Amino acid sequence: MCISKVIEFTAFNSFYEKYRPLTPYGKAHKEALHFYTQSSELDTIHLITDALISFIKKHEHQALKVENHLSRIDRLNTLDKNEYDAVDIQLIKKFLLQLRAIDNELNETTKQLLNFKYELNELLQKLMPDSDQSESFYLSSAFDDALKTVRNTIRLRDEELEAIRINKCHEIKEKYLIDMDGREFVLIDKQRAELLEVSDLNCEFYDSNLIKVKPYFGKSYLEALQAKENLLMKESELEKKVLIDLSETIKQNKEALKQAIDTICLLDISLARARFSLQLKLNKPDYKASSIDLTDGVYYPLWEKHQQKQLGYTPLNAAFDSNAILLSGSNMGGKTVLFKTLAFLQLLTQLGFRVPAKRFSTRLFDSIHVLGNGQSGNVEGLSSFGQEIHQLTEAIEASDERLIFVDELARTTNAKEAKAILFAVLKFVTQHVNITGFFSTHFINMPAINLVAKYRMKGLNRQAYEQHCYEQPDDINEKIRLINAFMQYEVVPDDGQQSKDALSIAGMLGLPTEIINYANDYLDQ
Repeated sequence: MCISKVIEFTAFNSFYEKYRPLTPYGKAHKEALHFYTQSSELDTIHLITDALISFIKKHEHQALKVENHLSRIDRLNTLDKNEYDAVDIQLIKKFLLQLRAIDNELNETTKQLLNFKYELNELLQKLMPDSDQSESFYLSSAFDDALKTVRNTIRLRDEELEAIRINKCHEIKEKYLIDMDGREFVLIDKQRAELLEVSDLNCEFYDSNLIKVKPYFGKSYLEALQAKENLLMKESELEKKVLIDLSETIKQNKEALKQAIDTICLLDISLARARFSLQLKLNKPDYKASSIDLTDGVYYPLWEKHQQKQLGYTPLNAAFDSNAILLSGSNMGGKTVLFKTLAFLQLLTQLGFRVPAKRFSTRLFDSIHVLGNGQSGNVEGLSSFGQEIHQLTEAIEASDERLIFVDELARTTNAKEAKAILFAVLKFVTQHVNITGFFSTHFINMPAINLVAKYRMKGLNRQAYEQHCYEQPDDINEKIRLINAFMQYEVVPDDGQQSKDALSIAGMLGLPTEIINYANDYLDQ
């Protein structure tokens, strides 16, 4: 299911970024945004999350150590190959070291829930025959006796070559007063051109003033050098043999490694969920209810903005016992925020998270759809109205369980037809219980429709505003703060009363009094 529009509508990513898995596998799972539609899947997720919340609370130090080890895990190169190179094996060794360390920190209850089984110690020991506990990997001589012998012989050859070089350079210094000082060559003045004729030096003109002088080490040096080259070739063959042997062992453990990766991913995302829940004080939702009901629901992205601006925030309390809900109210009265709050909490629930609400009861849907409120369409050649109808058709025509939010349906056509379309769609939704639809409107006196629950936002507390406010602030942020202070962001049954909140808000935002009076006169006629 594509949930990109819901994510955009709810500004979800500003909240989701606070959820921080530590491994490449957990981060990939986060990016995939798994949308769960089966309660059994969510039951398992919350069971594990509960256990890890308990683990963090009781064993904070061990939890921090587990998180440290998780953060040190790198993504392995593909395991589906015939031969593994040193980089592949280094990553596997590092992974197994972290896996072993995590196994030492987790309690048995958590291991059982995660099906965490450390069964790869034999492989780890095979990758470090010299008991090297570092995260690096090299082809140690301990892997193979023949390799050890060859490397020892190479070392002897190096010593032999070094002795020849030292002796020759000492001889050159005494004989020609040229100090090589460990250098490959030296530059001397061309006045010593006689050196061009000697047999134990390689000399050539460097430029018009200098001669380049190199020692000639002789036949024994060349023979020793050739012997070393042969040994290096043998070493390379033996190293390849070791890699092939290790590759065979890794292939034998490939499925266990894949299972370990899956387990680490599950631990990572579950521990991140638990930490996330504790930090933000989230609560487990009830996703097996028949209708949507919430207490102190918080639309976190807006709450966070209000905190930054030192504005008050009113949590949402509401119960909707119908699958067709019509919501009215003035602009800035909270209709869109209500929709965003519900969509946000539903999305969190079906992504397997706890929610910022004291209580959130809902049921699971196969998809969530958002129409209106600036949601753009994707069909070229259609007008705004055409795009809206196309999206609405897609949202309601399927037979699976769907949750839809529609902000002012058909707002771009004439009011009479728009009202008729809204009436018809609401009636259609009441007859299709697989759809739960929330619709906002500015229309007043909408006819009653059987099974449609009509609500309105409580709106501006004009009496309190008139009693306490005598002057309008000039700063727009102060005006918003003032509206927020006297706006009652509560949902109440729609009693059919006509609201004048829009005019009051327009006045609070600075629309001239003369215009406000003209508008009131018009409404009174």
